Amino acid sequence: MPKFYFQLFDRDGAGTTETAYDFESIEAAKAEARRVLAEMATEGLPAAPLNMMSVELFDESRKPLAEIRLILEEIPK
Repeated sequence: MPKFYFQLFDRDGAGTTETAYDFESIEAAKAEARRVLAEMATEGLPAAPLNMMSVELFDESRKPLAEIRLILEEIPK
């Protein structure tokens, strides 16, 4: 089964997991990245100055595969 790594970027900055996670496919790993991002958002929405949080997905050789982002945008009226 392929191994994947995640890098989390939240209000506290970036953090890399050193643990490899096994998933059946890249699509399954992306689904888990989305779930993790949603869980991060329950702990607090993104804040200024970036107004963004993300989960970046890497393969077992640490090659970047995808980044799932949540961006909070304020639109003045």
